[in-house]
Amino acid sequence: MNTRTKRLLVTIALLAIGLVFVFLFDFSSSDPEKRFAAPISEKIQLIESSFDTDFIDILMKNRPDDEMDFTSLFIDSNYPYFVYTDTGELIFWSDFLFIPDYENVQGSVNPYILETREGIFFSKSRLFTRNNRSYRLLQLYPLILNSLVENEYLPSGFNKEIFGTGDFVIVSEQSDRGIPIIGTKGEPLFYVSFLENYQSIGESRNIPVLVFFFSLLGLIGILSLDLVRFLWRKEQHWKAIVYTSLILAIVRGAMLVLGFPKKYFDFTLFDSVKYASSWLNPSLGDLFLNMLSIMLVFGMIIKKFAFSDFHFWRLRAKAMVPYWLKLVVANFLSFGLLVLFYSLHVNILTNSQWDLNILSLPSFDLFKALSLLIVFFGASIYLLFNLFGFKVLFEEGSISKKQGLQVLFILFLPVGVLLFWFNWIWSILVVLHLVFIGSVIGFQLFKNVGRIGLSTFLTFFFGCFIAALITGIASYEVYLEREIESKERFGSQQLLENDLMAEFLLTDVMDKVRHDLFIKSSINDPFQPKEAIERKIRRIHLPNYFDQYAVKIKVFNVNGDNILNREDAVTLQDLRLAYVKSDYATSVRDLYMPSQTSGDVLSKLYVAFVPLYREGNLLGTVFFELQQLRVLPSAVFPKLLLDSRYSNFYYEQSYDYAVLVDGELQYSVGVFNYRMASLETLWQESGLFGRGIYRKGYHHIGVQDGVKMVIVSSPIYPMYYILADISLLFIFFILLTLVSVFIYALIKGLGKFEFNFATKLQMYLNFAFFFPILIISIIIIGLLSTSYKEELDRQYLEKVTIIRDNLTTSLERQDAGISLRDEFPEAVNSLSSTSNTEINVYAASGGMLYSSQPTIFDKRIISRKINPRAIIEIVERENNIALLSESVGKLNFKTVYAAIRSSDGERIQAIIAVPFFESEEELDRLIADVLSNIVNIFVLIFVLFLFVSYFVSKQITNPFKLLTQKLKMTGLENNEPMYWPTRDEIGLLVNEYNNMLFKLEESKKVLSETEKESAWREMAKQVAHEIKNPLTPMKLTLQHLLRLQAENKINDPSMLKRPIETLIHQVDTLSDIATSFSTFAKMPLPKNEVMDFKKVVSDAIELFKSRDKGMIRFSDETDLPTVNIKGDDQLFGRIISNLIINGIQAVEGRKKPVIQLRLYLEESCAILAVKDNGKGIPEELRNKIFIPNFSTKTEGSGLGLAIAKRGAETAGGQIWFETVEGEGSTFFLSFPLIQAQ
Repeated sequence: MNTRTKRLLVTIALLAIGLVFVFLFDFSSSDPEKRFAAPISEKIQLIESSFDTDFIDILMKNRPDDEMDFTSLFIDSNYPYFVYTDTGELIFWSDFLFIPDYENVQGSVNPYILETREGIFFSKSRLFTRNNRSYRLLQLYPLILNSLVENEYLPSGFNKEIFGTGDFVIVSEQSDRGIPIIGTKGEPLFYVSFLENYQSIGESRNIPVLVFFFSLLGLIGILSLDLVRFLWRKEQHWKAIVYTSLILAIVRGAMLVLGFPKKYFDFTLFDSVKYASSWLNPSLGDLFLNMLSIMLVFGMIIKKFAFSDFHFWRLRAKAMVPYWLKLVVANFLSFGLLVLFYSLHVNILTNSQWDLNILSLPSFDLFKALSLLIVFFGASIYLLFNLFGFKVLFEEGSISKKQGLQVLFILFLPVGVLLFWFNWIWSILVVLHLVFIGSVIGFQLFKNVGRIGLSTFLTFFFGCFIAALITGIASYEVYLEREIESKERFGSQQLLENDLMAEFLLTDVMDKVRHDLFIKSSINDPFQPKEAIERKIRRIHLPNYFDQYAVKIKVFNVNGDNILNREDAVTLQDLRLAYVKSDYATSVRDLYMPSQTSGDVLSKLYVAFVPLYREGNLLGTVFFELQQLRVLPSAVFPKLLLDSRYSNFYYEQSYDYAVLVDGELQYSVGVFNYRMASLETLWQESGLFGRGIYRKGYHHIGVQDGVKMVIVSSPIYPMYYILADISLLFIFFILLTLVSVFIYALIKGLGKFEFNFATKLQMYLNFAFFFPILIISIIIIGLLSTSYKEELDRQYLEKVTIIRDNLTTSLERQDAGISLRDEFPEAVNSLSSTSNTEINVYAASGGMLYSSQPTIFDKRIISRKINPRAIIEIVERENNIALLSESVGKLNFKTVYAAIRSSDGERIQAIIAVPFFESEEELDRLIADVLSNIVNIFVLIFVLFLFVSYFVSKQITNPFKLLTQKLKMTGLENNEPMYWPTRDEIGLLVNEYNNMLFKLEESKKVLSETEKESAWREMAKQVAHEIKNPLTPMKLTLQHLLRLQAENKINDPSMLKRPIETLIHQVDTLSDIATSFSTFAKMPLPKNEVMDFKKVVSDAIELFKSRDKGMIRFSDETDLPTVNIKGDDQLFGRIISNLIINGIQAVEGRKKPVIQLRLYLEESCAILAVKDNGKGIPEELRNKIFIPNFSTKTEGSGLGLAIAKRGAETAGGQIWFETVEGEGSTFFLSFPLIQAQ
């Protein structure tokens, strides 16, 4: 791109940005409220159209003369609807979570807006007639939801599908500030008043500024990309890298300062609620962009180091920096990247709402996939830096493997041992680092990068395994930290005076007692037994959570007398004087927590006074005294009732624990036996109060406050889960590595990559194993998941069947009048506590009769109506039991409904419903168990098969290597036939090879004769040509002498001197020609002996050190004392000398010749590169360089390079060259290392 084009592009872009800016500014300055109302109207119109479609479907399913039931009224609709009779009786409901009162429907000012305690709804009500009776259909869509309980499951607040932000007010009637929301027929349905900071859904703030800024930024990016490419092509790599880093830093900084794209677009990946760690990484999307930027810069650095020539830079570094300092710097950089990689994984797990382990796989989503990709980026930087970094370090030749390993272990082995006493997990991390770096150095794995082959894949697989181990350890470390924090919080809660969960539940209990009509009527009724009041409070109002408390209940009349125990001398006034004190007050009114004055420091004590009023008159007071006994780790408490304010005091995991005072065990809860003799010193160990200790398969944490101590215990995280986490990450890393290699191959061009037979064989074998085992694993997981799901369902059905059978007897006794009225609710509570479940009882019509957890209905989380599908299954289809999937907000669970029939089996007396809130988690846990076993087995077999296939491929390819060696040695000299014991394909190939040798021997004789004849002809032609050149000037000289004789000037010495000198010069030329051809003809066959090629090169260089005509530089990169090859040392010395002389002579003018020799090893070959700074070889002459008698110089026979080629190929080597006109040429000599090397 030239300068004029760039200027034109910039001008056009700036004009376009200006026009867009003006247009958007004009658009944004229009009436914003009308723009806000437009998308709301569009959405409401879609909902209204859906309402109409549902209404037509209902009418089509119910004929005018047919009786309507739940089956006929139930349709598949996205929105709840309800059917009422003309008298207001509810006969159908599609949603059991919220049931609107008919009075609210009739009393609504706006027929399209329904306002209730549960929220504000868009509604549409219409009448229809069936079977000569009028009915009303009410359809609802939530606009604003009000929830008494706020947690992660229950939706609350404005509907985010309709409104962008909550800065608005819904108005039923038209007002000055209300903007109408238009329906499908063009009429206003309701009005919305938008406040100052309202933002419409999907709309960006400050659009003109946003478009202007990012358009300009995009233009800068285009020009910057062009500049980076220009700098890279000019080999100004470091400038390109620095410039790229600067541009990326500016772009990311601008995005973070402006809050882009979070503030402008509704991208969940950029939601800070999901993940946030710092200002630099406010969301997972920002972390991904940051890592992507780092990977881009790192990739440029890797390309710089991997594909650039650093040899002479390393030579200068070798002289300036001692080897140990370079190793120390490299190792500390490597360890620093290990810490960053480990910290990256820990950071994601710590600051996000998800885990990256086998247990989270059943709920795998985009966030977890992106997190794994980010971790893969971190692993790639760590692994590639070590491979390429040590490649650059060790290829300079000044550092040996022994030196590298010594520095590595001296630096980090003491660190690993020291860390073992502080944190054994970190110690394992250091050991893994030592293993990886030690393998990179010891086995020279860095030689496998920069190309694609079998060794490359094996190196990457090994790196993936190390990375999986590191991330698996990081996952376990995060799990352990969470466990320690949770146990410490649990233990501290037991040490606290306040039980916040109890206070939260007592608030609801006191409110229920305060409004209980039965208690109010019984307290002053002389004919009503007062014991019924206490019985109802205990069995109806107190939830199961208070099983851990010793509860005393006293009921006082208006005079303050205890009507449950007339002999009790303690009056209400006495209790008030003892407990109603400001020091004892809690955050709940009329609830007090007295200090422990009795010396009992083990339990908490709560007292509550609940006054009972009727029409403003005091009827009496109910007094509660709750003394804590023990905390039940398995106490049932529904997640839906858990307010977010108390979430820190609720523990989903059941902990075993023990309470001690002054070192004496007072009591324990759970499975673990704290009274074992071998555990007497458990609480005396110092590690108990730090990261905990491990005993008897449990992890124990101690929390102490004064003389009181709590030990919290839980089973150790299963080892097969840890292995499964590592195996899962290993599989992900391998897949991402293969994808990365494939993308790299696509970018470079697949045709450029040619795999050898061993690599292809290894890949085919691995694919032949990997693909079938993957398919089998998927099938097994699917089958076992289905099986476990069916087994769980069967267990749920069996459990509910047992509950139903127990409740059937109690209900029959109550219907027969044999038992008291409260016996059935007591049986429900008893079964609920025993079975650790919630039990709801409904009438056949769908109304609730009783619940063991009424709070969930009192809080209006769920209505008191049954799921309509249960009516269809149990009542109308006459099934005895049904399992239904249900959801409340974001909580998915299963509920089993069972019919309690009369003794004759005809009439349904009641329907019991037992929800299993943990059903989804239980299924995920079972699937995770299956996955962990399959993944562990899969990875184990894969790794074993990788080794087996490696050795199998080696075994299969060994004959081909033998054939290759034999073919390399095949020539016109003595050839030995091969022997193969079996008559397989390789045996046939060997047989053909032997036949070829026989034919070659016959052809050699014919060729020898032909070559001799051809050689003599060529020699005669060449001799004739070479002799003819000096004969012409000799003839002319002699003719000149004859003229002098004719002119009698033959006696003049001055006239004879010049011709005679010419003759002598030409005779010398003939002599040189004769000598050269004689030497070439008499040149003996080269010797084929073991020699030190490095010494031959050094000796040849010594011959030129005293010359002033040029500078000779030598770079030895072999890192070996000797480089042994087979050949003729004298011949090779002459070849090297000839190449140096040619290089010196290729430099023209006053330019000083610089000859650079570089000796290095590559693929079992010793290679010598001789580079000059001459004029280079023209394109048209490159194919003639090794032809005998051809020369680009005015002097010489042109036999030097021909002799060099013949000598190199005779020794089994090669000679070739690379040249650039105007810059110079490089000649390469390559010879195979002997096997002993």
